[in-house]
Amino acid sequence: MKLRYRKTIEIYFVLYLAALIFLLPSPEDDKKNSDENNSKVFQIPFSIQPEKTTLNCRLILDSSGVRIMSIDSMNTVIYFGDVENVDFEFTIEDPLLRQKLFLKNEEDTSNPYFRFVANKKSQSAVFFWSPPIFERANKTYNVTVTAVASLKDEKNVSEITQSFETNRIIKAQTKFTLNMIYMNADLVANGTGLQQNPNEAGNRFNGQNQIFTGFQPSGEIDIKSEQGFIRSFAYNKWTNIINIYGGTFGNDVIKYNLQSKPDYDDNGGTASILKVEQNRIIIGGITPSYGKLKVLFTAISKYDKKERSVDFVVVTEKFQTPVFDKTMYPEKTYTIDPKIPLMLGKDIKAMIKDAQSVRVQSEQGNIFQFTPDLSDTDKIFTLECYIDNNLLGQKYQIKVLNYPNPEIKDVQYIRNGEVNIITYSYGKYNSKDNVSDILVEGNAIVRELRGKTPESPDNITHVQIFRCTPRNQSQPFSFRIYAIDSRGKKSSPKNYEE
Repeated sequence: MKLRYRKTIEIYFVLYLAALIFLLPSPEDDKKNSDENNSKVFQIPFSIQPEKTTLNCRLILDSSGVRIMSIDSMNTVIYFGDVENVDFEFTIEDPLLRQKLFLKNEEDTSNPYFRFVANKKSQSAVFFWSPPIFERANKTYNVTVTAVASLKDEKNVSEITQSFETNRIIKAQTKFTLNMIYMNADLVANGTGLQQNPNEAGNRFNGQNQIFTGFQPSGEIDIKSEQGFIRSFAYNKWTNIINIYGGTFGNDVIKYNLQSKPDYDDNGGTASILKVEQNRIIIGGITPSYGKLKVLFTAISKYDKKERSVDFVVVTEKFQTPVFDKTMYPEKTYTIDPKIPLMLGKDIKAMIKDAQSVRVQSEQGNIFQFTPDLSDTDKIFTLECYIDNNLLGQKYQIKVLNYPNPEIKDVQYIRNGEVNIITYSYGKYNSKDNVSDILVEGNAIVRELRGKTPESPDNITHVQIFRCTPRNQSQPFSFRIYAIDSRGKKSSPKNYEE
C-alpha cells in the first residue's frame, strides 16, 4: 500500500511575507509625502521690520466723554530680501479676552479700527489703527505681522531647496504692540499727573502724580524700542527711545547697560545714552560710514532679578547723486529724482530754490517736477536735499537758458522748380509749441507740408518741412528765405539759385 504524505504549510513564512507587504508605502502615501515636501516653507534670507515696536494712544475721560489726546496711528513694516509676490497678514490679539482678529486683505475695510495698505514700490505695508474707545479702560493689543513671499532669483535657492521644484515659499514674522492709555483730565489740565491709579478698578482716577507704568502686573517689567530698524546716511546723527512697561527706570530697575556691536570695527558707528527719564531712555549716536551697527540695551528688574533686553540695528544708506537736467528751458516741464531712499521716521525734503524763495518742494524725497517760467530765463536755481533739516550732499546748480533762434536746417533739391526747406524751432511760447513761418524774398512761394513732419531729435525741437516753387515760371528760380518763430525771432538767411 502506497503511503500519502500531507504537505506541510510554512505558516510563519506567510505571516512574514504579509508583514513586508503592509510596510510598503502606498501610492497615496507617496503623493501625500511629495505634496508636503513641495509645499515646505523654507527659511531663506528674508526679513520684515516694523518702524515702531510700540504705538501709544493717550485718551482723556471726562464729563463730556472720551477724547483722544495723542495717538501713533500708523506703523510701517518693511521687508528685506530678493523676493516678489509678498503678501502680508496682520493678526491683532486681545490677550485679556483671548480674541484674535485677522487682516489678510488690504481692501477689507469692514473693521473700523484696524486696516493696512501694502506698497510694493517701497517694499512695505502701512498699518493703521484707531482705539476702540467703547471699552474705556487701559488696554494692550499684540500685533503679529506675517509676510509670505516667493523667490525672485532661482539662483538663491539653497542646495536643500533645489531638490523641490514647485511651491517655494519664504516666510517672515515680526511683532509690535498697541497701547490705550487713559489719563486723568484734571491732572492733565494742571500738568501734574498722567496715570490712572493702578489700585483702583475700572475708569476711576486719583489725584496722585504718577507715571504711566504699562499694562503688566506690578513687578513684571518689559522694555521695548520705538524703532527696530534705523536707516541713515554715513556720519549722520540718529536717535531712538527705549520705553519701560510695568515700572520705571528709577524705581524698578537695578541696573541697565548699553552695548554697540558694529559689524566692522573701523566703520565709526557709535551709540550712547543721551537722557534718562522715569519711563524711557533716549539713545543716540553716529551712523557708521558703512555696514551696520547693532545696539543692545539690557535692564535687570529689581523684583525678580531677571534681565530684560531689546536690540535694534542702525544701517548706513548709500548716497546717490540726484538725477536732473543741469540746463533747462522756459515753459518746459522737467522731472527731478532726488534719489533719496525711504527712511522711516525722518523728515526728508528735496527742493528747487532761487535767490528769494523755494520754487517747488518734494515731501519725503519723492520724484517731483519743475516748470520754469519765461521770466526765469538766464536765472540760476539750486537743487537741495535735506534730512531732518541737515543738508544731504551738496547744492546743485540749474541754469535756465533762453531758447535758441530758429534755424533753416537744409534746402533739399527735389526736381527742377521744386525744393523742400527743413526748419528747426525750439521750445514753447504762450504754452504752445514754438513753430516757425518762412519769410521769402525773390521768385518763390512757400507752403508747409504738414503731413510729412519728421521725428524730432529731442523733446524741445520742432521740425517743419516747407515746399518751395517758383512764383513766375518764366523767371529764374532764385530766392532768399528766413525762418521766423512764434516769438518773432529770425534765423540766419539762406540763399538758393537753380
